[in-house]
Amino acid sequence: MKRINLLAILLVLSIVSSAQSFKLGLQASPQVSWMNSSNADILNSQVRLGIKYGVEADIFIIPGIPRYCLNTGLFVSNNSFKTHYSSGESFQVGGKTFAENVDIRYNLNYLEIPLNLKLRTDQFYRFTYYGQFGLSNFVNISAKAVSSDEQLNGVDVNDAVGLYNLALLMGAGAEYDLGGNTALNVALQYSRGLLDYSTIKSLNESSRFSSLRLVLGVMF
Repeated sequence: MKRINLLAILLVLSIVSSAQSFKLGLQASPQVSWMNSSNADILNSQVRLGIKYGVEADIFIIPGIPRYCLNTGLFVSNNSFKTHYSSGESFQVGGKTFAENVDIRYNLNYLEIPLNLKLRTDQFYRFTYYGQFGLSNFVNISAKAVSSDEQLNGVDVNDAVGLYNLALLMGAGAEYDLGGNTALNVALQYSRGLLDYSTIKSLNESSRFSSLRLVLGVMF
């Protein structure tokens, strides 16, 4: 896992260092997450709060012109939700077997590397507005769960969660110029999973998670 983290850091640094003109920023953004399944007997029973934090970079596609940017970064993203299983099929999570109706609360932490296009307006009364659209890569760094029957109590459940995921990312926000190169960054972002995060093969279904976040950050 340390090797994966190092490769992700080197990837982001190489993208930023090769750019001729860019801005960096810090972000700590609360988010809510939920799941959906192709199996009607597997339902999201609770939307839960998490957080995404890290460093982001706006790389100007045309050097010196900040209206068109390639946005990337390196984040830790916490995605938490509760899933209700009532299919009647037995399955295993964290080395425990479940066969009856059960709720499992997942707490998934990912290393997130977004890659999206950001389109910015000119500045109006210190405000610059933007929209963004692209993809976000997720590498699982930890997965824990708690079950309603108390078989699971915050233990690792990496056997039930895939290593890699990919999500569609879209959002809109604004930057408020504080003077110099510093600006406050506030936005709404929606992330929709494109791949099955679950590796519980006995259930014969596909599960994806999505998130809605309030971006809070500072650009330098």
